[in-house]
Amino acid sequence: MSPGNFISGAPRPMTGLAMALAGALLITPDTLLIRLSGLEEWGLTFWRGILIGGSLCALWLLFEGRRALSRVRNLATLPALVIIIANFVNAMAFNFATMETSITVVVTALATAPLIAAALAYVILKERTTRRTWIAIALSMIGVLIVIMNGDGALQAPEGNVWLGGFLGFLAALGIAIVFVTTRRHPDIPVLLATGIGAILSALVGLVMAPAGAILTGNALAIGLMGLFVMPISWGLLTLAPRHTSPTVVSLFMLLEMVLAPFWVWLGTGERPSLPMIGGAALVLATLMIYFIAAAREARQGLEVSSAADAP
Repeated sequence: MSPGNFISGAPRPMTGLAMALAGALLITPDTLLIRLSGLEEWGLTFWRGILIGGSLCALWLLFEGRRALSRVRNLATLPALVIIIANFVNAMAFNFATMETSITVVVTALATAPLIAAALAYVILKERTTRRTWIAIALSMIGVLIVIMNGDGALQAPEGNVWLGGFLGFLAALGIAIVFVTTRRHPDIPVLLATGIGAILSALVGLVMAPAGAILTGNALAIGLMGLFVMPISWGLLTLAPRHTSPTVVSLFMLLEMVLAPFWVWLGTGERPSLPMIGGAALVLATLMIYFIAAAREARQGLEVSSAADAP
């Protein structure tokens, strides 16, 4: 089977589940590698941008094959520009958030991206948003606020402004949500290529802003694993998985990062959240899990009703 069949072929539910699970597990050590890289803000921005962006563009070429030349013209559109800018914002905000505060604060804020996408779909796409979604958004925001308000209690975490770190985490989540919503509205956009270009643009900013010699420091092994393996492959898998299975299921698997990322950072560096932070994160996690499971059940029931109606 050629790589392009994952994009244009018929949906394969088990393939989609395997891709989503593999991508979600693979992305969890990313924040530990950021800590181990030893890079500061601008150096981190350069290396993550150039390595992740370049790898995503290479993956896009691999998946598209001979169709790449005809598909690249879709970049010259407003939706593609929106995706490029959104991923540029996501990359910049996430990098600086991890340098500013506890990983628990960052990934808890980041986990709200699917709910932000639901709210954006209501505003931009005029899609109906259920009461359950608004309740989930409200509870998640309460949980995130609990984490941020107690962020200074984290041990071995950066001593920056926890509110700024939380805001940057939300900004990164907003960037991801915009990519999700725009891709859903315009599925013809080469999303891997567009997000890769957004990441490369962040690398150029990092290169210009980095102090002399800053990009030449750091742990080469951690930087290489982060930029050439963990992030591009996991993002590619998570981006392509919805072609074969429900986006709700993919979002549910992505919650693994919220649970495992702080755990890996704790094992690797000793950074750990306070009990109130764990409580706030648990509220967000429980809310999102209940929301996604209910949404998946509702979608399955809708398919069953539709199949029954179409039956002779």
